[in-house]
Amino acid sequence: MALNLYTGNRSERLVGELAVRLKGRRLSSPLTEEIIVVQSRGMQRWLSIELAEMNGIWANSRFPLPNALVHECFRIFFSDLDTRHYFQPQQMAWNIIALLPALLDEPPFAAIRNYLSCDGEGLRLYQLAERTASVFDGYQLYRPDLLERWESGGKETDEGLWQSILWKSLVARSGGVRPLWALKDEFCRGLHPSVKGFPERISLFGISYLPKFHLDILSALSRVTEINLFVLSPTSDFWADIMPEKTQARMSVEERIYRNEGNPLLASLGRMGRDFSSLMLDLQDSAEMQLEAYEEPGEETLLRSLQTDILHLQGSVPDAAIRTLSPNDSSVQIHSCHSPLREVEVLYDSLLSFFEMYEDLEPRNILVLTPDIETYSPYISAVFGAGNDGETRIPFTVADRSMINEGDIASAMEALLDLSSSRLGAAEVFDLLSRLPVRRRFHIDDDALECIRRWIERTGIRWGLDETARHDAGVPPYRQNSWRSGLDRLLLGYAMADEGSLYCGILPYDDVDASFADTLGIFASFVDALERLSTRLSAPKTLQEWRQVFLCILDDFIAADADSEREYGEMRAIADSLGELFTGTLHQEPVSPAVFTSWVRTQLEERRQNLGFMTGGVTFCAMLPMRSIPFRVICLLGMNDAAFPRQRNLPSFDLVSSNPRPGDRSLRNEDRYLFLEMILSARDLLFISYVGQSVRDNSPISPSVLVVELLDAIERVYSLPEGSSSLAERLTVRHRLQAFSPAYFEPECPLFSYSADNFHALSLRTSGGGERAPFVDEPLVVPEGDTASVSLDQLLRFYGNPAAFFLESTLAIRQNRLLTPLCDREPFSIEGLEAYMIRGELLEKILQGSDPSDILPLFQARGLIPPSGIGERLFASMATESAAFAARLIELREGAAELPPLPVDLDIGGVRLRGELAGIWPKHQLFYRHASMKARERIQSWICHLVLNAAGEQGYPSETILVMRNQSLRFAPPDQPVLYLENLLKRYQQGISSPLVFFPEASLAYTEKLDDGLQKAYAAALSVWNDNPFSGLHGEGSHPAVQRCFGNKEPFGTEFKSLAVELMLPLLSFEEKRN
Repeated sequence: MALNLYTGNRSERLVGELAVRLKGRRLSSPLTEEIIVVQSRGMQRWLSIELAEMNGIWANSRFPLPNALVHECFRIFFSDLDTRHYFQPQQMAWNIIALLPALLDEPPFAAIRNYLSCDGEGLRLYQLAERTASVFDGYQLYRPDLLERWESGGKETDEGLWQSILWKSLVARSGGVRPLWALKDEFCRGLHPSVKGFPERISLFGISYLPKFHLDILSALSRVTEINLFVLSPTSDFWADIMPEKTQARMSVEERIYRNEGNPLLASLGRMGRDFSSLMLDLQDSAEMQLEAYEEPGEETLLRSLQTDILHLQGSVPDAAIRTLSPNDSSVQIHSCHSPLREVEVLYDSLLSFFEMYEDLEPRNILVLTPDIETYSPYISAVFGAGNDGETRIPFTVADRSMINEGDIASAMEALLDLSSSRLGAAEVFDLLSRLPVRRRFHIDDDALECIRRWIERTGIRWGLDETARHDAGVPPYRQNSWRSGLDRLLLGYAMADEGSLYCGILPYDDVDASFADTLGIFASFVDALERLSTRLSAPKTLQEWRQVFLCILDDFIAADADSEREYGEMRAIADSLGELFTGTLHQEPVSPAVFTSWVRTQLEERRQNLGFMTGGVTFCAMLPMRSIPFRVICLLGMNDAAFPRQRNLPSFDLVSSNPRPGDRSLRNEDRYLFLEMILSARDLLFISYVGQSVRDNSPISPSVLVVELLDAIERVYSLPEGSSSLAERLTVRHRLQAFSPAYFEPECPLFSYSADNFHALSLRTSGGGERAPFVDEPLVVPEGDTASVSLDQLLRFYGNPAAFFLESTLAIRQNRLLTPLCDREPFSIEGLEAYMIRGELLEKILQGSDPSDILPLFQARGLIPPSGIGERLFASMATESAAFAARLIELREGAAELPPLPVDLDIGGVRLRGELAGIWPKHQLFYRHASMKARERIQSWICHLVLNAAGEQGYPSETILVMRNQSLRFAPPDQPVLYLENLLKRYQQGISSPLVFFPEASLAYTEKLDDGLQKAYAAALSVWNDNPFSGLHGEGSHPAVQRCFGNKEPFGTEFKSLAVELMLPLLSFEEKRN
């Protein structure tokens, strides 16, 4: 057998050589799999497409990753090798958890013992074991000599002493299972041509780096099978000895004699590749065939010139040889923006310009990478996914997102497990119930979800399953405001009518009838499942028991559809791995819910669905090493100083990082080499963006040091015509804070935008917003019956809010109130709407002769007042206040009996006004509310006062009194009640055909202050129109109906003023304030 080595600078050329090799020497059987090792699933996808295009068809192939190939070969060679290897990181972590506690009393473990001294739930032990297992796994690849010394009893420094003891303990308890480094040594020594069972051919493609561990195995495999190694190399020259100038400056004169910088970009960014080049020297000597497949990129553009200079190790050039950058060269673009959102918006416009620049460019030829795909993903979806009707959108997919951030089932599972440390607050539980997988499981549609939310809010559910859960949480065991309390009220309300009394201490909730039976059953099932979940997550369990819990949670709460079957399968795979850990590790003791939850979260974060890469549109993905796939356009987002290259937080006890050697893995060096690969993989254009300006003060922010190094390298070989700005300024485009900045639409400005929406926004901005178009162009035609007869209730509701009445009555547009967030805390005070409601009900009960103390249990059962003595004291205070208010009303009644309701049927200017007046006593019509005085109450009382006097019924009074908490008013008999009513009805008819420029609060405030001058009258209207920033109260202008009809600007023009005076001046003329 043989090892064949192919090196080249372009993946397209290497895949051509691969296709030739596969065609030239066919496998012994068509049914034999072709094995091609790749270092990323993206490369697998690209390679499959390319080979299919070259061969016409591509099938029966397998693309394992390097580690998977190693384990596959080990299983062939070592027949007794357990597939669940004892020394794999995940198994090793649980083995460490089992072994470490017994070693803590030894002196070398003093620091570890101190760290774990306050680890009640075992979470610190688990996290330490995970980090230690990862470090030990690194030792197997990069420090086998260290492990061999530990196992042979060699001396160790104090720094690594505890690790050597722990490692030897792991080996001693392994049951004869050998570490990977030992397996590798035995594999390399024992492999000879007579060993059978290995694949006929193994090809490795697009390799930019492999540890020596893997290279030794490949060298051994070449004795028994054909190995084809296709290596990407940025240069055809020997470059293992080049070094950056900064590194050379720290060397002695003698050492610098044999060093050179070569190409500055390659010297600075290519350390990982240089180390790999050195490791490959021995492999090259044993190669049967070596083929170099390099291509000249050319020098037509700046990008291709950079690639050519790297290929030939060209660096600085004499002044005479410096090239002049063409003004039309846009092959390298750097964009400075104010935020990630602006980066994506700029990218979108730039891609549209690229499609114009290159007519044959397609979305599938574009790759967009970012160091933080999770941060940019929402902005990508918002900018690329939302378009106007008829607007062409750029197709795209987002790859490399973790399951926990992308998958509905994974995020729902995380939320479910988080309940182990939760109080089961109303908001978080309802958020869980709102998730799609949970809604599918319980068959919850939108109407049912809205109904359940209303029930949670109105039955007073706040937190805690029941009184037992409260006791476990360390608070008094009361049932009020718990999930069981709310469900009991709902079930009892369904079974019996609410008669305002308790049944077995439960107050039935009255808004549940037979039509809600299915929804109530769903809600009851959910609460039962919630109780089972709380019980299962309450105590430590073994890994096998946690596996059963995980599966039960899936069955109880999660249902998949066609689009999420794959993700659901991943959840099952996580459960299976729990069972494998239980049977394949030393740890058999129970673990806490916190440790179990942390383990599951790690699995969800690490697992990716590997979907969305190269599916026909623009591909967005994470910047992962070994992704040197060629694209015509490569875009790099988020190239910020702190974001890239990334810093890896290594444990302080990692002996690899504290004593580095050539060939060691370094995330920072990997990122630098990845940046170099992106430069080399772009064929037509390289686009780079970063957050380069502060969103606060526009101050400059430095980009990634790699971007700076790229600019420095360009300036060494390129210049601009005399009189031009610096090259860095020429290549860097500094964008504006807003996408609708005028600069994007000025012909002479280099900035541009394709967005019609942004142009429209700019037009409105530059025109001062312009005159707002009227909500309706002309009065709507209203059916004659709606104007010929008007009920008193309609008239009162209209003048309560004319804009809302117009939308609801005429246009059938109902303004849904904004949903306030569900509260997770039981009431500790009584205020706001609850206080208003309690005062109103208390007042009516007292007026009916009830004792306030008899009413207290009803409010407690509804969860409206704080539990225990706090609520009783607050209630007593409110009862006293309500009793005083009731005394005022009783005094006004003067002991007389209430008159019968007065039927109303009046002809007012040809309009029939019908209705009924109640609350009439022998001396006056009495209105009251235990609240502060508002314009709405004053206007509606005035209207009823006019109706009472227009009716002129014998035996009924002609005065009206309005009693509020802070003020009382008396309306004297008007001189012309019918005339005033006729005017009100005329404006009513106008207001149901188009929005009436009348606003109760603002219009009344304006009219009241007219005697003090127009300026003060306008100020008074404005004070109730705008929001109050100090009290947090919303002004009348913030009402959704008002905003929809009149916009954000106050409509205090001529019509407003004339209507205010016309309608409100009569009210003020007959209104008298009382103490």
